[in-house]
Amino acid sequence: MDSKLIKEIINSQEPIAIIKYFEWPIFSNDYAHSRYAILRIDRKYNDIRETDIPFDLVSFVTSQTGCFEEVLRLSEGVVWERMGFRELVKSSIPKAKIHQLINQR
Repeated sequence: MDSKLIKEIINSQEPIAIIKYFEWPIFSNDYAHSRYAILRIDRKYNDIRETDIPFDLVSFVTSQTGCFEEVLRLSEGVVWERMGFRELVKSSIPKAKIHQLINQR
């Protein structure tokens, strides 16, 4: 996805979540690469769309997380949301699709 569109999503008033998660290289358990993704609700298909955030936009995204509510912090990563993203997902997305997204990782 292009950088301009990701910035528009971050700056919009759309309910979204930002996820920071860690990828552990197979060859080493001591070093993790952090990755970022945006979760959006696709109302047309009652689904959740995940968009990876390119490395060159990470500093922009992290500067914007102050406008979000931190809802989860684990050793595996952090989740921020705005505008009640979790509640919208719970009320409009089938549980099977939510579980599918969670089990992808």
